[in-house]
Amino acid sequence: MTTPTPTPPVVVAALYKFVTLEDYQELREPLLNACVTAGVRGTLLLAREGVNGTIAGSREGIADVIAFLRSDSRLADLDHKESCD
Repeated sequence: MTTPTPTPPVVVAALYKFVTLEDYQELREPLLNACVTAGVRGTLLLAREGVNGTIAGSREGIADVIAFLRSDSRLADLDHKESCD
């Protein structure tokens, strides 16, 4: 009998920021690529009024996506809440 390999914990992050994003459509592909690269899944809504969503993945993946979002000066103070399984 083999011992199962432990799976890393999944982190769920909820976030939103109300800010004017006139170019929200141009942000879609780079944000999607950041999520795919980080192995993060979920729903992020981009609109002219800001960003809102819930994402899940490894702690490192979540940190990478949050860092990507915060690299936009309009989202530099983006706040989020996390929970783990």
